[in-house]
Amino acid sequence: MAILGSARTMRTLFAGAAVLAVLATAACGGGGSRASDQQAGGPPEREQPVQLEVTWWGGPARAELTQKVLDLYTQKHPNVTFTTQWQGYSGYYDKVNTTAAGRNAADIIQIDNRVLREYSSKGLLAELDPWVGNTLKVDGIDEKLLGTGKVDDKLYAVPLAANTQAIAYDRTALEKVGMLPPENGWATWEEFDTWAAGVTRATGNAPWAMRDESANITLFEYWLRQNGKELYDGQKPGFTTEDVTAWFELWDRLRKSGAASPQEVAQPANAGDISKNTVATKSTAMTYMYDNQLTELAKATDHEVGLVPIPGPRSGAYARPSQFFTAYTGGDNIATAVDVINFFVSDPEAGAILGTERGLPPNKQVRDVVSPNFDDQLKYVLAYDEKVVADAGPTPPVPAQGDSQLGRLLQATAENVGFGRQSPADGAEEFVTQAAGELERAAS
Repeated sequence: MAILGSARTMRTLFAGAAVLAVLATAACGGGGSRASDQQAGGPPEREQPVQLEVTWWGGPARAELTQKVLDLYTQKHPNVTFTTQWQGYSGYYDKVNTTAAGRNAADIIQIDNRVLREYSSKGLLAELDPWVGNTLKVDGIDEKLLGTGKVDDKLYAVPLAANTQAIAYDRTALEKVGMLPPENGWATWEEFDTWAAGVTRATGNAPWAMRDESANITLFEYWLRQNGKELYDGQKPGFTTEDVTAWFELWDRLRKSGAASPQEVAQPANAGDISKNTVATKSTAMTYMYDNQLTELAKATDHEVGLVPIPGPRSGAYARPSQFFTAYTGGDNIATAVDVINFFVSDPEAGAILGTERGLPPNKQVRDVVSPNFDDQLKYVLAYDEKVVADAGPTPPVPAQGDSQLGRLLQATAENVGFGRQSPADGAEEFVTQAAGELERAAS
């Protein structure tokens, strides 16, 4: 965990006035400003000591790999050292928000696309365009994937890795009852319902076939895209009360048929803790996740696990950035922070260390170099990803400000519906009203 060094102490003393200036400039559309006196787009520091703080969410495996890459950077550039902070996803953004409010956020912050618009609009993230083409090499990153890090056509975030949506399944449990999923998934959710209900009957509810995923906003987004809609229409919800009612009714049918678990089985995993994943705990045979997370899941269970596409058309899928690295506008040395970010996505040695724990390498040049040396499981994830992404839909726009709150609202409402405290229609009406209000407040 982090031990704040002298650079951070100095920042704390001086950051107040400096960052206020940065925020004011950013609010006026002058992205790229920063607290230090370096020139935007200037070179990284190669002589004077630099200490940078890096923060991310994830489990122990991610922490180990990330630290190895930071150590490798220090080995190549001994004047640069790091302090780190990491934790699980739950509460991660609360901590980032707290440090940002105290003008003491980490120099390099891992985020996902859910907060990109919000953080960039608040002036917390440095615009990276001044470094593109010199310190920051992005020519090996697919334009669509790189574009997910842009807001209003300005680059604020670099994809650390790419992944796509999947259902992870317990191969050992399903083989035991002779019901492995079809390799290419199910053509419709109705087809999936019939098959999964059969699994639960065969296992006698131990495990249930599929985890109740009605509280999962990323799967809700996938389902909306299958139905020709997006999660957002600008700064407004892209869905109606009728859409949400249909979503809750889908999961109500799956629960009643036995295809999906009761909500009391699903709820402990709603916060995203891998140790409570219902495939890891063997309470369900399947659960939604991103394909790169299979590595972490495999370490959490002694069963063999696999991936299968989500039921229905693959128009819901897209090549998404699993996480971004961003540079804090109040950072001590933004140019060096950008160089570290570039090292993570463009250096083959770093790519070989990171593997697919965060997702597939975003830089094709790195991917081509390191993928022949992947172990069988990583090659399996790569093959799955390329198969699904080949049929995927277009990349959705950057989520609206307030997106992180929508996930919490959906989870609370879905749990109420799942426990029978609200009807699907009543829950949908409440959720849509709350979502619209939250997005309006976030933009004000």
